Amino acid sequence: MGDDDSNAVKVVYEWRLVAGGRDAFSKWLETFAADAAAAPGYEGSSVFSAAEDLLFLVRFGDRAALETWQSRPRTMHLLAAANDFARGGPRPQQRSGLETWFSLPGAPPHAPPPRWKMALVTWCALLPQVLLIGEVMPHELPKVVKSMLGTAIPVVMLTWVVMPWLSRVLRRWLFAASA
Repeated sequence: MGDDDSNAVKVVYEWRLVAGGRDAFSKWLETFAADAAAAPGYEGSSVFSAAEDLLFLVRFGDRAALETWQSRPRTMHLLAAANDFARGGPRPQQRSGLETWFSLPGAPPHAPPPRWKMALVTWCALLPQVLLIGEVMPHELPKVVKSMLGTAIPVVMLTWVVMPWLSRVLRRWLFAASA
């Protein structure tokens, strides 16, 4: 179940801010994100933060476009400059799908579960949230506000609460050696 070079790929950069580094890092991250956005093959990016930990996910149309951007001298220079106000992991993680939700905190890196298992668990985790939010959301809110809340809340819950918990609870089944 390897990645095909023609498929979109994401890279996840992780940093922990040093004391007093938040403002400088925010400015640096704007520059870094703009640099990625200007690269051929760029498809989008997201920033997630929790306390002093920050994640930057960037998506490219294929592995070749990502590798071209990553190997540019400007990109390497920008990454090195982040060390002035943040500490990153040893290497960025390249991901191509839902597996970013299926990593086990504190566990060594491992092969992601089969895609069908990731899709099934994600759907089972998402469905109750969508149904509940649909029931409790005030009907008089503008449609765009309801849509924003109805997607933002499940994404946050899946990313930081539900999927880490489910990945631990279902660890044996998810990561069982199966075809």
